[in-house]
Amino acid sequence: MLMKNGSNFFVSSRFITCLVMIGLQSLIMSNDAMSQGVGKNTFSIGGDASFFTTTQSDDPSVSLYLSPFLEYFAINNGALGFKYIIDFSKLTDRGFTKISTKRIFQPYIKCYLYKDIFLMGGTQFDSEYRYQSNIQAGVGYTFHLNKTIGVAPLIEINHNFYKYAPNPWQFFYSLGFSYYFNFNKCG
Repeated sequence: MLMKNGSNFFVSSRFITCLVMIGLQSLIMSNDAMSQGVGKNTFSIGGDASFFTTTQSDDPSVSLYLSPFLEYFAINNGALGFKYIIDFSKLTDRGFTKISTKRIFQPYIKCYLYKDIFLMGGTQFDSEYRYQSNIQAGVGYTFHLNKTIGVAPLIEINHNFYKYAPNPWQFFYSLGFSYYFNFNKCG
């Protein structure tokens, strides 16, 4: 992480604190009535909102991501997913502020590990630029309100391997909502 003056400790401790909080929430909410697995041939449709700031460059930025998604659970507790991310960013360029909007496509895989804790990983394609190799990974917890609706806080990290990337490391904190359905059980 390319930070100056102790900022590396702040970002690292904030990230670790979020992971610990998700772990504690999973222990508190881990009773069997609230926990459920997601069965094979189930679809999930929903969206999430992410907010992040970039402090690792000379010109910091603030972004809001709105992301509708679709997931298909090909196996029990394992899904292939696709997000369409709309990025609203406030960028500064040598003292000038500019608002930009980008479209990003994100294919990913998602796997529930224990109870309702999941890991996800994938990559992102920016619709305005050619593909730059990157990896997106995250950990989250799904609070199942009932058998069809879930709320999921999620922590994600993206690393861009392009050597001229202005912000190679990005941390995302998001909150998502999902609706689960299975065509075989719809009638």
